[in-house]
Amino acid sequence: MEIQMSEHLDKPIRILIVDDHVILRQGICLMLNEEDDFEVVGNTGNGKAAIMLALELQPDIVLLDIFLGTSNGLDIAKQLLRSLSDTRIVLFSGFEDENLLIDAVRIGVHGFLKKTLSIDDLASALRAIQRGERIVGDTGAITQVLEEFQRLTKANNRLLFKLNTAEIELVRLASEGCTNREIGTQLYWSEVQAKRKMQDIYKKLEVTDRAQAVAEAMRHGLI
Repeated sequence: MEIQMSEHLDKPIRILIVDDHVILRQGICLMLNEEDDFEVVGNTGNGKAAIMLALELQPDIVLLDIFLGTSNGLDIAKQLLRSLSDTRIVLFSGFEDENLLIDAVRIGVHGFLKKTLSIDDLASALRAIQRGERIVGDTGAITQVLEEFQRLTKANNRLLFKLNTAEIELVRLASEGCTNREIGTQLYWSEVQAKRKMQDIYKKLEVTDRAQAVAEAMRHGLI
């Protein structure tokens, strides 16, 4: 199907492809160059060469294999993100590893794509990334990212409000309707201790009663 340039960009998306699998790299080069809105400006299978080419060519997107022989794609991505503020860095992987995915998202890559994508899906993802979207391989991967984001948000908010684990559990029990006596029983405190600790939580969350404390804790993802 012929692609109309007006549907995408006024000029081709300039791509640098970095992958140490020669046949795969050459195949992607050929297929993307057949698309009117892409121009493969360079390709390499070497990590050091990738950095030199990226700095020289200033591509719109670097499609970067996460494993390059002895080179680590994550480390290369970090260098490129620091050096090329206008270039979008997209990691390309043939492995199912959620830790790699989370690490990639943490360092700020613009995309994490699987090598099992069809050329049409790859092209669509790269177009979306060039438009400013951040693309992660599939629904399962997105779920992993969201779960990690929620975990980090919760941890950061705990630090922000200076709530410890026992205080978080106290608020959780309060959200379930437990009285101070019931909370004390479950956490091995007296009723008076539970009440005092709840008042400490009010101060940390800058609220005045239990309902507000529960609402604030839920709003910030603490429980």
